[in-house]
Amino acid sequence: MTANIIKKLRKTSRFTLIGIGLLAACVLATARSTQEISPGSSGSTASLPTDSSGSSAAPTPTVDLSLSNIPFVPLLPRDGIAPVYNPEFVSADVSPLHEDELIMGVAIEGEAKAYPVTVLRFREMVNDELAGLPILVTW
Repeated sequence: MTANIIKKLRKTSRFTLIGIGLLAACVLATARSTQEISPGSSGSTASLPTDSSGSSAAPTPTVDLSLSNIPFVPLLPRDGIAPVYNPEFVSADVSPLHEDELIMGVAIEGEAKAYPVTVLRFREMVNDELAGLPILVTW
């Protein structure tokens, strides 16, 4: 049993080290991309900007966190997944679902309906009515 725990800890620590390494690489890449080189400088000498008093001020790194320069590429066209508009229901005793199948249940004023997640995974939305109220079930 102790050997299994040691194996799990080794595997976990390996993944942790990989994650830390990737994080460090991202931080270094971001730091390198934010260094500014003044136009016309050959890179051999660096000069610090000075304020009005003549003392040198350390440059403040700037990081652009906006997503405006990343293009958005939709994977599906608008309304690419059609919702279910007229769902059909059966009682639980004749349902083809397994006992342990995941469902989303909705109950309003004593009325209840169950929506299988296996269907919602592919259709994502069900427009329905329960207790005289329109509802939208989504996954």
